[in-house]
Amino acid sequence: MSAFSGENGEAVCVPAVLPAPGAPRASRTGRGASLPPAAAARARGGAGGGRSRQRRSRLRSAWARRGAAGGRESAMALGSAWKQMSWLYYQYLLVTALYMLEPWERTVFNSMLVSIVGMALYTGYVFMPQHIMAILHYFEIVQ
Repeated sequence: MSAFSGENGEAVCVPAVLPAPGAPRASRTGRGASLPPAAAARARGGAGGGRSRQRRSRLRSAWARRGAAGGRESAMALGSAWKQMSWLYYQYLLVTALYMLEPWERTVFNSMLVSIVGMALYTGYVFMPQHIMAILHYFEIVQ
């Protein structure tokens, strides 16, 4: 949340827009994209560069021994899909202003929304064929 001052000087809270998945993240200072933790540690000259590299190479060799190269790609695809779904959920929370509700209120709202959409889909599935047939009979497309 970022705060702006209103007309009378009072604080007004405005939700921040979430970046798209995969977009570079802004640093805390707001100057460009932030580095991943390992790269930031290497740039600072701190620990984490060599050890994590050795750990990654051990993990890679363990994956190669198991023959699970395809498993890594599917895990990355699932991670990417999870990121996309969580980004869409956060957008849903921002657009509907559900981020302001307490968790139990959000659950009640979401359950009501799911039940209404479910009933509409069921009603369309049950009654739509009858209406379509009536329209086709009316225009004498089907005898």
